[in-house]
Amino acid sequence: IGLKMPMLLGWFITFNFINIAWVFFRAKEWDDGIKVLHAMFFGEFVLSYKFEKKLHFFSALNVKFGEWLPNISGDQFTYVFLLLALLAILFTKNSTEQAMRVPSKKSLFLSTVALTVVALMFNKISEFLYFNF
Repeated sequence: IGLKMPMLLGWFITFNFINIAWVFFRAKEWDDGIKVLHAMFFGEFVLSYKFEKKLHFFSALNVKFGEWLPNISGDQFTYVFLLLALLAILFTKNSTEQAMRVPSKKSLFLSTVALTVVALMFNKISEFLYFNF
């Protein structure tokens, strides 16, 4: 058809589609997935106290102002990790672009080892995603 979509709108649609679809991969039963979706869209939304003066009109939409880090089980480093993740997403090449430039075997090995170590350091034990399939 050849329809063009603004890049930010495409990102938004793709991000939300993936987040909604993945709920059902992690849910043990259909009802559990529906409960998670209900909480995602109709649950309590908390913004930091810092934004209360400028965004007070959101209170009419059931937005609360308070401590938001406890709601996501965060700590003082959560801001840093979120910022670093955003920068990595926006300013690094994706896997397809990375595959186009073939790194030397030594740099590929070292980056794989480094990423594996980081992943193991932050790994939380969870049930294998496809265990029930």
